[in-house]
Amino acid sequence: MKLLDSPRTGRLGSHIFYPSPFGQCCRALTVPHDPKTPAQSRARAIFGSCSNAWGRTLTEAQRLRWVSAAQTAPSHPSLGQYYHLSGQQFYVQINSTRHCIGQPPVAEPPAPVVFSPNPVAGLEIVNDAEEGVRLLLNVGTVNEDIMVFGQPPCSAGRMKHRRVYYLGLLGPATGGQCDITALYTARFGQPVSGQKIFIVTIQTKNGWKGQEWSHSAIVPPPTEPVIQQATGKARVAKSKAPSAPETALAPVKAISPLRRDVYKGSTRDARQEHEGLERGHPASIPGTPLVHGLLGALRRLVRLGMAGASACMLTSME
Repeated sequence: MKLLDSPRTGRLGSHIFYPSPFGQCCRALTVPHDPKTPAQSRARAIFGSCSNAWGRTLTEAQRLRWVSAAQTAPSHPSLGQYYHLSGQQFYVQINSTRHCIGQPPVAEPPAPVVFSPNPVAGLEIVNDAEEGVRLLLNVGTVNEDIMVFGQPPCSAGRMKHRRVYYLGLLGPATGGQCDITALYTARFGQPVSGQKIFIVTIQTKNGWKGQEWSHSAIVPPPTEPVIQQATGKARVAKSKAPSAPETALAPVKAISPLRRDVYKGSTRDARQEHEGLERGHPASIPGTPLVHGLLGALRRLVRLGMAGASACMLTSME
């Protein structure tokens, strides 16, 4: 929490004092979480080996030279004050930096180095729909090794980086730009559009490290591929082509598939034979008038019989 107190830093009993951008702060002493990642294990192994080499591999005369050289190597400023490193701290600092970038350790203290201006001018992020997100550093003339540090993708509203992690050395530049996409994605994965990327570069030479420079950029949305743009233009040009003749655009009457599925009781050949037969009136068939005459006479007799029966019934009733 923030409090009004004299500027202080470090531990006091069960409390930790530290300065922040908002003023003097204090928190309770807690044991931090130790994930023991491979990067942490590698860094601890480097510090341990360099610290052990101070007493095992150096002679007393070499240790005295390191102690003398440490008087010109101030520590990181704290509350506006600088402190000088001890001989062992200076030895561990130089050799751990060399070991981190793949250089062998040294037994003699190196001479101080005056660094030229940092050649890294800025960070550009390109989001191509085909190649994905690419991180490009604008680089000028490089005279020393440049260490690249990065922070995981964060919110676009963050204006200052917090904790950065070592990614590797800056590679050769092509056309004034150096692609660090492989270094970044190997540690943090592929960022997405809308996230902010922080990159910190530090010059190094003979174990000495220069001032850190921070660069940031927001991942833009993916661009439309050129092939799709060309296809879209071709479609527009095709739609503006002259219309075809009306006869060519006339609709074609489709034959309903239901007609061929209806069952008509016979095969197609039988229907053709039936349609080919000669048809005539039933009266033209021999014997037809006689049969029809007999049937009519019988119907009349039936009617007469029914009428007679009715007359008899009426007479009896009277």
